[in-house]
Parts: sequence; structure tokens; C-alpha cells
Amino acid sequence: MSPTPRTRRIAAILAVAFLLTAVWAGFYLYSEVHPANGGPSAPTLASFSGDAVGGFAASLSPSYLYNNSTEISGGNVTLFSSITNWINASVDYSFTANRTVSLTLVETFAVVLSTPVWSKTLYSTVNSTSVPATENTTLAFAYDANVSSVVALATAIDNQLGYSGPGYALTLEPTITGNVGVDGFVGSFQSAPFLNFSFTGALISPSGLTHAASGTVLGPVPSSALSLSAAVVPVAALMGSIGGLGGSTWVATRRPEEAPLPPLDELIRPYEEAIALVSAAPAEVATTPVRTFPDLVKIADILGKPILRPATPDSARTSFYVVDGRVSYAYRYPSEGPPGAGPEPTTPAREYSARSAELARRLRNDLLALEARRPEGRSSESARLHARRALDALSSGDEAGAEREIAAIERTLSRSRPPRP
Repeated sequence: MSPTPRTRRIAAILAVAFLLTAVWAGFYLYSEVHPANGGPSAPTLASFSGDAVGGFAASLSPSYLYNNSTEISGGNVTLFSSITNWINASVDYSFTANRTVSLTLVETFAVVLSTPVWSKTLYSTVNSTSVPATENTTLAFAYDANVSSVVALATAIDNQLGYSGPGYALTLEPTITGNVGVDGFVGSFQSAPFLNFSFTGALISPSGLTHAASGTVLGPVPSSALSLSAAVVPVAALMGSIGGLGGSTWVATRRPEEAPLPPLDELIRPYEEAIALVSAAPAEVATTPVRTFPDLVKIADILGKPILRPATPDSARTSFYVVDGRVSYAYRYPSEGPPGAGPEPTTPAREYSARSAELARRLRNDLLALEARRPEGRSSESARLHARRALDALSSGDEAGAEREIAAIERTLSRSRPPRP
């Protein structure tokens, strides 16, 4: 049993409702498993920091500037290469954790003399530190630089290279890397402080006196899996919505079953007065097939022609014709065939719209006017050709095409003179 139009409308509404429910349930399940913020974060088991402080003590020649003092120490103090003999530089590093941790560190220390185009390592060393349990650890890095030797080496390299730059720098570069462990979980750690002395002209300017780095040790990430009890309702809603969506879509898109073709006597009974029995089918005419018997009746009514039913010994087939000049429109009623074969598929009768009926009335009136005026020559042939095209368009449901052909007939009529009385 085919669904009624009302049932199909209700099914379409239900399909939209089921679709929205399925989208909600799917989005809910996805958001629970993949939260927008990336899921639960790992807990912090420990936090730690590494702080470095750079300083120096310089050996000087007696000078008016420093009241003949031969030593000066501090941090952000400008030195002069002409009166500075030695720079005893140091970087003191301290590691601090907020709880007891295991610590494994590797310390790389290098002293580099460089310009914007070249660099030379003057000193390097590598050490390691391993502490099974601590909250505080300190490291120290030191280097004593002979200022005159540094200036002489930089000048010699520049002369060999033929390079004359704005200055050069002496840099202490400690690098501390390692792991921090808590309860079997490990966090990596890296810190790279530096202490730099820039030689520009007669000035020596220190920089990079402080440095800080920090890190954490993270614990296990809590499971983000949705609990079984919380998943029952959205999963059931999702599965039910998918099933309901499929069923309602099937009902909404199901085509109504075509009514069986009535018996021939019942089909032609309302039009018996317009049907004429003839001995044979029309010959030497171009035949245009018509899909339904009501279509053929409409053509006969428009043309004002009878419906011809040839008498034939073949009772399995019955054909009907409407002849207009050298063109005939034909409808063939299918036989029931051998037992069990069923009737031959046909297209059900089509209901004409109000616009099609109006176009048919216009066409009939135009044909009557055409018959009355009887235009000569090509005008008559052109008008009849447009009439046949209009009939074909109405038969196939092409209302726009039929209206164009009817308009062409009316233009022909407007150019022809009415018959004289």
C-alpha cells in the first residue's frame, strides 16, 4: 500500500527531526571524547627553576678615574681596555625545586671570542651532576681573561683576514641540560645563560648578567573515556535517530503506486461519440505516439477531428488515431498478454493544469480562425506546422513551448486579412 501525500509530509517532518537528533547525539558523544580544550590536562607533580647571576672582578692599572685603585668588581660596570689587565668572570647557577626531586644534569661550558663574521673557542669543558634527592643545587662557572692577550688575538685574526669590524666580544656560554624526576615521572630541563663582554674601541661593556628558566614534571593524564552510564542515553538516541531517519526518509521519498489501467471499454466509454470505426489505420502519414488516451482526446478536441479506431483482427492490440493532414497522433492500448505476464507498462493519465487548458482553448480558437481566413502559401503551411508543434508540446507537458508556438500562429493570423463577406 502506497503512502498518502499527508503521510509523506509527516514522514518528511520526522526525517528532519531525526536528523537534528542524530546530529545532537553525535556531537555530544564526540565532545565528551574529544573536548574542545583538548581533554583533561596532566597534573603537575613538581615545578622547578634555574637562575644564573653573572659577575666579575677586574684587575686595573692605577688611574685617576678609580683613585689609583687596582681592583674593581661588580656587574653592570663599564671597563676600559687601556687600564684593565685581567677580568676574572664567573656565572653562578642555582637549581631550585618546590619538592624533593632526582636530578641529572650535563653542564657544557665554553668561552668564545667572536665578531659578526668569525668566532673562536678559547676554552671548553663538559661536566655532569647527578643527585638522587634534592631541592636545591648550585653550579659555578669561571674564566680569567687577560685583556691584552684577548685584544692582541682579536687584532691578529682581523689582520690575517683583512677584516676591520666595529668590535669583538668575549662570551662565557654555560649550557645546562638534564632530567628532573618525581615518582617515576620525568621532566626535561635546559638552560643556557651567558655572560658577554663587548670590546668596542677602548670600552669593555658587560651584558647578560642574569638569566632564568623554569619547567615542570607532569603526571599521568586522566582518562577522558565517557562512562558507560553516561553514554547509554546519547548512544541510544543516536542509533534510534539513524533508524528513524532511514525509515522516515524511505516513506517520504516513496512514490505512490500507479493505479492499474482500466479495461478498454471503461477507458473509452466517456468518449464513444467522438470515436469513429474505420477499416484500416491511416497510411502515408507521419505518426506521432501519444502517451495516454486522455492526451489523444485533448488533441482531437483541439483540432476538431474525430478519433479513428481501425477494425483489426488482432484483438491483442487496439490503436486510436487523430489525423491532421499528413500527420497522425496515435495511442495504442496494451493487451493483457498471456496469463501471468501482466499488462504492458504505461504512463498514467495526466491531469491538465489550468494553464494547459487555457493554451488548448487558444490553440483551438486560432485553428478555427485559421480555417476561416485560409491564408495562402507559406503562411498557411507555417501556421499548421506551429499548430502541430504546439500539440506535441501540450502532449508532453511543455507549456512554455506550446505558448511560443501558439504566439507564432497568432502572429500569422494578425498578418492575414479576414475573408470578405
